[in-house]
Amino acid sequence: MGLLEGKIAVVTGSGRGIGRAVAIAFAKEGAAVALAARTRNEIENAADEIRTRGGCALAIPTDLTRQEDIDALFTNVQKELGQVDILVNNAATNGPIGMIWQTDPTDWQEAYNVNVVSMVRCVQAALPGMMERRQGKIILVGSIAGWSESWASGNPEQTAYGLTKAAIIRLNTCLARQLGSYRINVNCVGVGAYTRLGDQTFRELARLRGESPPPTLDEIPAENRTLPEENVGSFIFLASSLSDHVTGAYIEANSLPDQLPRR
Repeated sequence: MGLLEGKIAVVTGSGRGIGRAVAIAFAKEGAAVALAARTRNEIENAADEIRTRGGCALAIPTDLTRQEDIDALFTNVQKELGQVDILVNNAATNGPIGMIWQTDPTDWQEAYNVNVVSMVRCVQAALPGMMERRQGKIILVGSIAGWSESWASGNPEQTAYGLTKAAIIRLNTCLARQLGSYRINVNCVGVGAYTRLGDQTFRELARLRGESPPPTLDEIPAENRTLPEENVGSFIFLASSLSDHVTGAYIEANSLPDQLPRR
């Protein structure tokens, strides 16, 4: 019996990186997993991997900036799998990278819609069933970018991204306070893996700074970088009954990857 046996989970942004790793890990622990993202082939590939291993997975292409897509996502999950027990809000975008005078406010709004508003909408969609049953686990994916002064000082070109992640960290504490009486746990994880999104970020920062481009993700040996799979332990803990006493917490997973012991 896995830690999530019999549970139904929705994981957004689950076609690659952290979301994919979390979805696969949840399935290994016994959960039926609905994978949501815009890119159909990526979530179907991840769902196929789960099924090959004997797990239960449902791939639902979803544009999380569209309310109608979110409504359809949760309607389909309830129809095919049942009431949602666990929601992992992981979908994110970098937003505009550059100094304030180099960016378009319209692009800032797009980043806010993807990184923050979509989380609120997914929470709202999942809540009726959770509140009725007085149980549920909601996990928001934050970032060191949302709270670390040293990170902000070293990455001023990522102001838009940092602001959205700071908003998520505050959203976490607000939701935890609002939903505590319903026995719904809300927590936030800041992940520390080198993903495709990070790869794009580092290369764009190097271009803006006039620096030599860094090695691509594919050029860095796995043993020399923190992998998405190294972050899943925090998610499993927060999604399981082991964390029934934890709400409103922020966990920075792998916040110091250079100082962690390697495999």
